Parts: sequence; C-alpha cells; structure tokens
Amino acid sequence: MLKIMKTMFAALTASAAMTAVASADTTLRWGEHLPQCCSMYAAAAQWAVDETAKRSNGEMKIDIQYGGVLATVGEIPTAIENAVIDMGNLVTPYFPDQFVINNAIPFFWPQPKSQQELGELMLKWHAEIPAFGEELAKYKLKLVAVRPLPPYGFICNKPIRTLEDFKGKRIRSYGVALPATLEALGAVSVGMADVEAYEAMSNNVLDCSAADIALVDAFKLHEVAKYFVDVPMGASWGHIIVMNTDKYASLTDEEKKVIDSLKGDHLTELLRLFRAKEDELKAKWKAEGTVEIIDSIPAEEFLKVTLGSDRVQGVRNSWKDRAVAAGMPAADADRVIGELTN
Repeated sequence: MLKIMKTMFAALTASAAMTAVASADTTLRWGEHLPQCCSMYAAAAQWAVDETAKRSNGEMKIDIQYGGVLATVGEIPTAIENAVIDMGNLVTPYFPDQFVINNAIPFFWPQPKSQQELGELMLKWHAEIPAFGEELAKYKLKLVAVRPLPPYGFICNKPIRTLEDFKGKRIRSYGVALPATLEALGAVSVGMADVEAYEAMSNNVLDCSAADIALVDAFKLHEVAKYFVDVPMGASWGHIIVMNTDKYASLTDEEKKVIDSLKGDHLTELLRLFRAKEDELKAKWKAEGTVEIIDSIPAEEFLKVTLGSDRVQGVRNSWKDRAVAAGMPAADADRVIGELTN
C-alpha cells in the first residue's frame, strides 16, 4: 500500500509540475527605438500590450523598453535575430539593401496611396506573396504588425513657399526614393534617423526634416522649426513589427493565435490614433500660431519636377531588378508595382 501511495504521489507531483509550467506566464521582450511619450506608434504599441494580455486572459505579457534602451534603431533587426530581444520595430527604409523586398514602398515616392491603403497592401502581400515573409525569415524575423506612415511633408525653420525655395536647403532624409526626390527639387539630402532631427535643426545642421504632422509633435520639432510645408508626397512606409521566429515557434497554438490576431486590428487602431492626433494638432497650431502650414506649392508642379526626374524614375525602376535578384518571382514583382502605383 505504501508503495502504491508513493507512486500516486509521484504521479500527482509530476502532473502538478507540468500544469505549473503550462500555466506559467509568457513574457515577450519588445525593443522600441522611439520614446514612450507623445508618439502614435508608442500609443499603438501600448494597445498591443493591453490587447495581448486581454486576449490571452492575462497569460501573455509584453514588456516594452522604449527609447533604444535594449537596441538602437540600427541594432533592432540583429538584436531580434540573435534573441537579445523577442520583438521590436524594424524601420525597413533604414535597411534598403538588407530588406529589398519589404522595402518596395519606399522605392516609389511620391505615390498616390493613403496610409490605410499602404498598410492593407503590406498585409496582403505578406499573406499572398511568399517572398515577403521569406526575406524576413532569412534573419529569423516574422511579421507581427505594420506601421505605415501618414502623408509626409517638411518641417522647416524657414518658410518654403515655392519650388525655388527648396534649392540648397539641407533636409533630413532616409531610404532611397526620398533622397532622389530632394535632389530633383534642388535640395541637399542629409541621411539621418528621425530621433536626431531635433538636435540637428536646433544647431542649424538642417534647414528642414521630412516628417508627418504627428512626428513633428512626437519629437517636439515645432520648438526648433515653425513651418510645415504640405506637398503631395503621399503616404510612405515606416516600420514592421517583427518577432524572432524561434520565439514564435516556441509559443503554444493559443498564444500564436493571440499574436496573429493583432495584425489587422493593430493597423485599425494605429490609423485611428493618427487621424485623431493630426486633427488635434492642426487645430492647435492654427489657434496658437505654433506652426504655419504652407500649402501654396501647386501639386501638379511638385509632381512634374519630382516624378519627371531621371533619378527618381531610376530608383523606381531599380526595385524590380533588385527584388528579383533577392528571390522574388518577376510576376510577383510586377504585381506589387501595379498594385502600388495604380
């Protein structure tokens, strides 16, 4: 009898241990290069944290460290690949050679799509065109959510009211299409991360920075520049939230469902936040005279100069060859170009 009781006790102990392991909370480490304050991206990230806890009944947690504490913007992809962090924001335009396929959108700027349309396109491409996910997987990355940029303009410390006023201006830039666009305008492109723009403008290293209205507020650029030049750049690409593929594979099926469920809902929440913030800031700037929005440059003139540039067209034409060389079938590349530009 004693032997039977010992056997039963051992079995119960083992079962309890297994249950404890199964019910243990899963915590994901998220590295974010942006500050926590005043950013629509940060607000959407907090939404993802809250929704993950809610949708998992509190069994999954995301621990976000903001401001590049765990990895700088240039280090995040490698940090995720090497499991230093589990997930984070990959600013794809900062890595045009490493993520050629996932950088399709930044090669085509100016372009006519809205922020919502670009977000929906990227999610659709990842669902239907294998090359997008395969490129990320080379670096042990998996798409979790998307962060399309709203329409961009330029925040400047001097007014730009005509195309001629762009000539010689030193403007923060990134990626591949934006430098070409600035060159077509006669401006000087200065490659620089968004987090560096405030100091550069306050020290007169820059005259302007490419930005959307919410970004001006997030980085307090209105303190060092008072003119927002509204031109028909259109929306463009920003970030992809990615997770280490090994970490994703280690999740239970239920946990994977929670992560997968964030995609479309995160985009919806991000768009809601941006629209509300833009309306708020436009009203505030007008009421307080904080920033003057300049919209005097005719759209047709701006697009004629930029899209008529051989350099701009060369950048646009180069993406297909680069994407095919990176492993994307030519037919899929043609589909992406068609859906993006029509």
